[in-house]
Amino acid sequence: MKNIFSGLALTVVLVAPLTGHAFSYDVRVGVSGGQLTTGFHAHGSLPPGGGFAKDFITGQNLYPTDFGDFGGGPLATNDPGFQSFAGTLAPGTIVSIQGIGSLEYWTPANQTWAAPSNGELIRVHGAIPTDIALVYTFCQSGGMLCDPALAAQYPFYAQGSNFSANGISGPNPTIIDDADPQGAFHAHLDWFIENPDGTPTPAAYLATFALVADGYLASEPVKVLFNYGLTDEQYMLAFESRIQPVPEPSAAALMLIGLAFLGLWVRRRQSAFV
Repeated sequence: MKNIFSGLALTVVLVAPLTGHAFSYDVRVGVSGGQLTTGFHAHGSLPPGGGFAKDFITGQNLYPTDFGDFGGGPLATNDPGFQSFAGTLAPGTIVSIQGIGSLEYWTPANQTWAAPSNGELIRVHGAIPTDIALVYTFCQSGGMLCDPALAAQYPFYAQGSNFSANGISGPNPTIIDDADPQGAFHAHLDWFIENPDGTPTPAAYLATFALVADGYLASEPVKVLFNYGLTDEQYMLAFESRIQPVPEPSAAALMLIGLAFLGLWVRRRQSAFV
């Protein structure tokens, strides 16, 4: 990152090139009328566009991702990424995600959406504020600029933010990145699924957040639909349950675009594990 310190795992992810897949994608960060906006930006074989699917219940943008993708192990992912382009943001703007509500999940057994009942949570690691990270480093090395009270905040940020049935805990908002002098940034966060009492339940997990930044109105909420342990067919059912019914022709067209993209995304997943 440019002006913000992050955990070691996050640092590695942010500098890693997007390779090994036909394409990957980001939540595209824009601004309209002083408000942050979200869309869809693909790298590779798909052209850039708007949000590729809509959650029919809320009308919010819906993004897929898969634990176990991108070499992070079966309980981790770094998708989706977040990207703004030159001229979008004021230089130095710090963009964060603001968790909303509570975690939901869908299993093939009941095929309904509910709060996870077995203690599952999704943890995301954001950047650590610069002043806290610097002071923590000074204190670790015994430097004269050590401020114990400020350094004591480091573990709070280092532990990550949790989405669970009980809502959001830990840092909230969670820092993504800061805009460079051209007003652009591109970053991926580390997401993990956990169950403090054992192995997470195979299911589709739904987390909701908005993008926030000083000087801008918060974006409309968006949803990320995580797959953990479901077959491609099962995950497709979970995805379809959020984009149907579609009463308006424009919504139907958007649904078809979303399903087409999801099919390509599934094939990408399959090739990644060959």
